[in-house]
Amino acid sequence: MNIRVCFAKYDRLRFLGHLDVMRYFQHAIARSGIPIAYSQGFHPHMIMSFAQPLALSMTSDGEYFDCELAIEKAPSDDYAAELAKSLQGAMCDGFYIRSVTVLPEREPNTRKQTGMSQIAGAMYLCEPLPGFEKPLADALASFAGLQSYCIEKKAKNGTRAVDVRAGVHAIGVVKGDFPNDFLENEDRDSVNYLSDDGVFSVPETLGDGWGYERSEHSLHRDGALRFLFAVDAGSENNISAELIATALRQIASGVTEESGADGEEPSSDAGIPERCFTLHRMELYRNRDGHMVSLSEC
Repeated sequence: MNIRVCFAKYDRLRFLGHLDVMRYFQHAIARSGIPIAYSQGFHPHMIMSFAQPLALSMTSDGEYFDCELAIEKAPSDDYAAELAKSLQGAMCDGFYIRSVTVLPEREPNTRKQTGMSQIAGAMYLCEPLPGFEKPLADALASFAGLQSYCIEKKAKNGTRAVDVRAGVHAIGVVKGDFPNDFLENEDRDSVNYLSDDGVFSVPETLGDGWGYERSEHSLHRDGALRFLFAVDAGSENNISAELIATALRQIASGVTEESGADGEEPSSDAGIPERCFTLHRMELYRNRDGHMVSLSEC
């Protein structure tokens, strides 16, 4: 049988790279006693597949990996909860097991799909650092009103222009205690959407089920202004949180859309440094009949 594990990564572990995270979970699974299956051959390894790697220095409430167990079916109805408890017992501070889901059996003559191959979208949380709330909030309002905004994305085979705005399906703002005229809802932790095309299942509040109650372990401050972005994150179209943050920084620094398309960076005297916000991944999504749903919804 196959299971999908959802976990959170926060605090100082945001500086732990993806390969180190993989190695850590291999040791944690061995310590927990979970009956994981191994590959055959001279160098057996655990059969597990991680979803989209998280960028260094980012925290997350929606990380996933699939693994195969050396049993045919669950021995009890609450076996998934037992696995989550066992695995959590092998975790260090900074990792939290949010859920374990038993994956449905694959239909005969169908291609095996892992979480990595199913990813089509992601939800990111961006929190401006103190002193940069106002310029970044104004930049966000401008960005939400654009039809397109292109910046240069660096890759191994060169650079290419990416339309960042076209890959953003929803833009939300959590007001916190920061006054902004373009926000309607005065309640703290309520989400006001500047744009939403209905493709994603997005929250009205950052409450239970969205990891917000555990995000306080990371860098997020109560009452702070926060931005939410629902973006494309598949193999064909991938809008990273860094691309969105760069677009906001360029707009806040007075860089026009045309200069952004040429890849120009804001001048050093613009007053908007590169690290003027923290980034946090809320959730990963897959496509179900043209609508984005959480990767945990199997």
